[in-house]
This record gives sequence, structure tokens and C-alpha cells, in this order.
Amino acid sequence: MKRTHITVAAALTGLLVLSAPAAAERIRLVNITGYSVIDEEHLVLNGGPNRHHLVTMRSRCAGLRHGVEVGLSFPSTTTLYTPFLEYVSTREDSRCAIDTIEAVESVDAARALIEQRAAEEAAAGSDTSAPIR
Repeated sequence: MKRTHITVAAALTGLLVLSAPAAAERIRLVNITGYSVIDEEHLVLNGGPNRHHLVTMRSRCAGLRHGVEVGLSFPSTTTLYTPFLEYVSTREDSRCAIDTIEAVESVDAARALIEQRAAEEAAAGSDTSAPIR
């Protein structure tokens, strides 16, 4: 009887370990002092001459393109964990949910990365596997 209880306990422990969530990714932002708006879905946060982070919104963000006033829901120095509950706010009082934040070399590198992803998405969209009738 003891063996059965131990086996069941071991099995339950294994299930708990298997169902545990994967470790969240984290990103450290230090001394965010400025930003560069790229388009309605992307901006780059600047934290000094060698610290740039590409921020991608979950969808287009009204007012972001003008970039006159942009606010963040987090302080200038912080550690964020995915999934993000953070947002960018614009002058038009829009709150735009952040999808991803990733380190990039520069604003130009961020632009190139966005263009590369758009080209890959366009190529994937034009690849149709359905038969033509």
C-alpha cells in the first residue's frame, strides 16, 4: 500500500513539474532618456549612446507616428518580464499595448529589422498552397 501512495505522489509531482509555466523572458531597460518613432507600430527607446530597444506594439497606435508626446507605463530604469502588461500612451490619449521589446544596435538597425520582417511576412502571404480552381 505504501508503494502505491509513493507512486501516485511521484506521478503528481511529475505532472506539476510538466505543467509549470516556462520561465518568462526579461529585459532590462536602463536610463531611458529618449525615443525615436519609426512608424505607427514601432519606436526605439534610447538609454544612452549604446543602448537601444525596439518596441513593437500589438497593433497600430493612433498618434504614435507624430511622436510629439509619448509616455510609458514604466519608469526609465526597470526590468520587464514577458508577457508585457505595459503600454505606450500618446498625445491623443491612446494607450497602445506593447507586444515585444528587444535590444537593437541602433535606430537604423531597428528600421532594417522591421523592413526584413515585413518582406518575410509579404513573401509568406504570397505563398499560397491552396489549389487554384
